[in-house]
Amino acid sequence: MTGRTIAAGSSQQSVRVGADTRTYQLAVPASDAHTKALPLVLAFHAFGEDASALERYAHLAQIGNAEGYVVVAPQGANDRWNFVRRATIGPDDVAFVSAIINDLTARMCLDNRKVFATGFADGADMAVTAACALPGTFAAIVPVAFAVMPTSCPTPGSSLLAINGTSDPVTPLEGGGADRPAPFDGTQAQPMQARLDRYAGFMGCGPANTWTRDTTALRRLVFTACPAGRDVGLLAAVGGGHMWPDPDADPPKGATRSQFSATEVALAFFRGHPTPTPATQAPAAQAPGSTGASSSATEASRQ
Repeated sequence: MTGRTIAAGSSQQSVRVGADTRTYQLAVPASDAHTKALPLVLAFHAFGEDASALERYAHLAQIGNAEGYVVVAPQGANDRWNFVRRATIGPDDVAFVSAIINDLTARMCLDNRKVFATGFADGADMAVTAACALPGTFAAIVPVAFAVMPTSCPTPGSSLLAINGTSDPVTPLEGGGADRPAPFDGTQAQPMQARLDRYAGFMGCGPANTWTRDTTALRRLVFTACPAGRDVGLLAAVGGGHMWPDPDADPPKGATRSQFSATEVALAFFRGHPTPTPATQAPAAQAPGSTGASSSATEASRQ
């Protein structure tokens, strides 16, 4: 414990990143904020949104704070994320993410084994990019409707649970769709299983199990024999479109109403996936279907 604290509640914060001043929304829980190291979740908004937009439909700060998480919503320059890391798109958002974590670590007591990331659409791609570019920073990530996987990632990396609708026209499970306009040109949605196969390879996991249908509205895919304490998997909302799943949300045209909350699933996955301690980091085989990716997701989806 350092004794450094930031007052509970919501506030806008700023941090210098090179010559730029970047902003982020910070929500600090009230209970135990001054007495223990707190877990941290970074939540990245979608293309064309601002930092407050994701909160309006995901309620991550509201629900996360109630469960003891510090929640940060960074603001993308020009309401977008440089997840493909091109200077033509904007500033270095990986440097921005690193600066936020360093800023908060210096000003409050955070649990460095419980730093997590999530996001929607381009924000989900930013969460994955940040996890791969900042090895050892994030214990787990939950990208919702993400499209691309970096060409390289550290081993072993962050546990990953992808969430996607089976009828998503923007990031379809089979990949494809129209090319993105400049400056994101050349960025098509990659096939989901190919992305996860590659990430599982980065992690040192075994091959994916066959699909499991938990309910008529929920399918999942998990990978076997990941390094101890880590998991890779996919939770698919049957009939779900390009949306953040929430049973209380109005679904977009053509999509079925979600039967689970992506926010509750993400927080359940985070609870079960802190960074493993050194004693548990050696690879260990797991029985097929026994990964925490499946159990955490299924438990949360039934809440």
